[in-house]
Amino acid sequence: MTIQDKNTATGELSYFETTLLLYLKESHPHMSGDREFIRSRADEAADAYECSIRNGLSVTQALEQSDAVLYRNLHFSRFDTVFEVVSEWFPEVPPEKRADFCLKMLSPAEVVFNKYPIDDRFEDSPSYRTLTIELTGFIQYYIEQYGI
Repeated sequence: MTIQDKNTATGELSYFETTLLLYLKESHPHMSGDREFIRSRADEAADAYECSIRNGLSVTQALEQSDAVLYRNLHFSRFDTVFEVVSEWFPEVPPEKRADFCLKMLSPAEVVFNKYPIDDRFEDSPSYRTLTIELTGFIQYYIEQYGI
Protein backbone atom coordinates (compact mmCIF):
# COMPACT_ATOMS: atom_id res chain seq x y z
CA MET A 1 0.00 0.00 0.00
CA THR A 2 1.38 3.37 -0.99
CA ILE A 3 0.30 6.43 0.91
CA GLN A 4 1.22 9.78 -0.52
CA ASP A 5 2.35 11.94 2.39
CA LYS A 6 2.73 15.34 0.76
CA ASN A 7 0.83 17.40 -1.81
CA THR A 8 1.66 16.47 -5.35
CA ALA A 9 2.85 18.97 -7.90
CA THR A 10 -0.67 18.93 -9.37
CA GLY A 11 -2.15 20.15 -6.09
CA GLU A 12 -3.96 16.92 -5.30
CA LEU A 13 -4.61 16.12 -1.67
CA SER A 14 -2.72 13.31 -0.01
CA TYR A 15 -4.52 10.28 1.39
CA PHE A 16 -4.37 11.75 4.89
CA GLU A 17 -5.53 15.20 3.79
CA THR A 18 -8.47 13.71 1.92
CA THR A 19 -9.40 11.45 4.81
CA LEU A 20 -9.25 14.29 7.32
CA LEU A 21 -11.10 16.73 5.08
CA LEU A 22 -13.98 14.31 4.58
CA TYR A 23 -14.20 13.74 8.33
CA LEU A 24 -14.11 17.47 9.08
CA LYS A 25 -16.82 18.21 6.51
CA GLU A 26 -19.08 15.74 8.30
CA SER A 27 -18.31 16.25 11.99
CA HIS A 28 -16.45 19.57 12.23
CA PRO A 29 -17.69 21.56 9.21
CA HIS A 30 -16.53 24.84 10.75
CA MET A 31 -12.94 23.51 10.50
CA SER A 32 -13.11 22.09 6.97
CA GLY A 33 -11.78 25.29 5.41
CA ASP A 34 -8.63 25.42 7.56
CA ARG A 35 -6.17 24.25 4.93
CA GLU A 36 -3.12 24.85 7.13
CA PHE A 37 -4.52 22.69 9.93
CA ILE A 38 -5.47 19.93 7.48
CA ARG A 39 -2.06 20.00 5.79
CA SER A 40 -0.16 20.06 9.08
CA ARG A 41 -2.17 17.27 10.71
CA ALA A 42 -1.99 15.15 7.53
CA ASP A 43 1.79 15.58 7.44
CA GLU A 44 2.01 14.48 11.10
CA ALA A 45 -0.11 11.41 10.33
CA ALA A 46 2.01 10.54 7.29
CA ASP A 47 5.16 10.84 9.39
CA ALA A 48 3.63 8.56 12.05
CA TYR A 49 2.71 6.03 9.36
CA GLU A 50 6.18 6.10 7.82
CA CYS A 51 7.87 5.77 11.21
CA SER A 52 5.63 2.85 12.16
CA ILE A 53 6.45 1.01 8.94
CA ARG A 54 10.19 1.65 9.44
CA ASN A 55 9.84 0.24 12.96
CA GLY A 56 8.43 -3.01 11.58
CA LEU A 57 4.72 -2.57 12.25
CA SER A 58 2.21 -4.00 9.80
CA VAL A 59 0.29 -1.71 7.46
CA THR A 60 -2.80 -2.12 9.66
CA GLN A 61 -0.86 -1.19 12.79
CA ALA A 62 0.79 1.74 11.01
CA LEU A 63 -2.61 3.02 9.89
CA GLU A 64 -3.89 2.74 13.47
CA GLN A 65 -0.93 4.82 14.62
CA SER A 66 -1.46 7.42 11.91
CA ASP A 67 -5.21 7.58 12.61
CA ALA A 68 -4.48 8.32 16.26
CA VAL A 69 -2.47 11.33 15.12
CA LEU A 70 -4.89 12.37 12.37
CA TYR A 71 -7.97 12.42 14.62
CA ARG A 72 -6.31 13.62 17.84
CA ASN A 73 -8.73 15.87 19.76
CA LEU A 74 -11.33 15.49 17.00
CA HIS A 75 -13.32 12.46 18.18
CA PHE A 76 -15.85 14.51 20.10
CA SER A 77 -17.78 16.85 17.84
CA ARG A 78 -19.68 19.85 19.13
CA PHE A 79 -21.42 20.05 15.75
CA ASP A 80 -22.55 16.40 15.91
CA THR A 81 -23.82 16.96 19.46
CA VAL A 82 -25.83 20.05 18.50
CA PHE A 83 -27.10 18.23 15.39
CA GLU A 84 -28.20 15.24 17.48
CA VAL A 85 -30.06 17.46 19.97
CA VAL A 86 -31.73 19.52 17.23
CA SER A 87 -32.72 16.40 15.27
CA GLU A 88 -34.25 14.74 18.31
CA TRP A 89 -35.96 17.65 20.06
CA PHE A 90 -36.67 20.37 17.53
CA PRO A 91 -38.90 19.16 14.68
CA GLU A 92 -39.61 22.82 13.84
CA VAL A 93 -36.12 22.95 12.30
CA PRO A 94 -36.70 21.43 8.85
CA PRO A 95 -34.24 18.69 7.83
CA GLU A 96 -33.01 20.72 4.86
CA LYS A 97 -32.10 23.64 7.17
CA ARG A 98 -30.78 21.59 10.07
CA ALA A 99 -27.06 21.60 9.21
CA ASP A 100 -27.01 25.38 8.65
CA PHE A 101 -28.95 26.01 11.85
CA CYS A 102 -26.55 23.78 13.83
CA LEU A 103 -23.54 25.60 12.38
CA LYS A 104 -25.13 28.89 13.41
CA MET A 105 -25.68 27.50 16.94
CA LEU A 106 -22.04 26.46 17.51
CA SER A 107 -20.78 29.87 18.55
CA PRO A 108 -23.64 30.79 20.94
CA ALA A 109 -23.60 27.24 22.39
CA GLU A 110 -19.95 27.60 23.45
CA VAL A 111 -21.28 29.06 26.71
CA VAL A 112 -22.73 25.59 27.42
CA PHE A 113 -19.82 23.53 26.07
CA ASN A 114 -17.28 25.55 28.06
CA LYS A 115 -18.77 24.30 31.33
CA TYR A 116 -17.54 20.76 30.63
CA PRO A 117 -14.10 19.12 30.48
CA ILE A 118 -14.45 17.96 26.88
CA ASP A 119 -11.91 15.56 25.43
CA ASP A 120 -11.95 12.71 22.92
CA ARG A 121 -13.70 10.39 25.41
CA PHE A 122 -16.27 12.89 26.66
CA GLU A 123 -19.20 11.31 24.81
CA ASP A 124 -18.78 8.18 26.95
CA SER A 125 -18.79 10.12 30.22
CA PRO A 126 -21.77 10.65 32.55
CA SER A 127 -21.43 14.40 31.93
CA TYR A 128 -22.36 13.95 28.27
CA ARG A 129 -26.03 13.37 29.14
CA THR A 130 -26.03 16.45 31.36
CA LEU A 131 -24.51 18.47 28.52
CA THR A 132 -27.17 17.35 26.06
CA ILE A 133 -29.96 18.23 28.52
CA GLU A 134 -28.47 21.68 29.13
CA LEU A 135 -27.90 22.15 25.41
CA THR A 136 -31.54 21.27 24.71
CA GLY A 137 -32.68 24.01 27.10
CA PHE A 138 -30.22 26.48 25.62
CA ILE A 139 -31.39 25.79 22.05
CA GLN A 140 -35.04 26.06 23.12
CA TYR A 141 -34.33 29.47 24.69
CA TYR A 142 -32.37 30.56 21.59
CA ILE A 143 -35.23 29.62 19.26
CA GLU A 144 -37.77 31.41 21.47
CA GLN A 145 -35.62 34.56 21.49
CA TYR A 146 -34.26 34.63 17.93
CA GLY A 147 -36.19 32.07 15.91
CA ILE A 148 -34.71 29.54 13.59
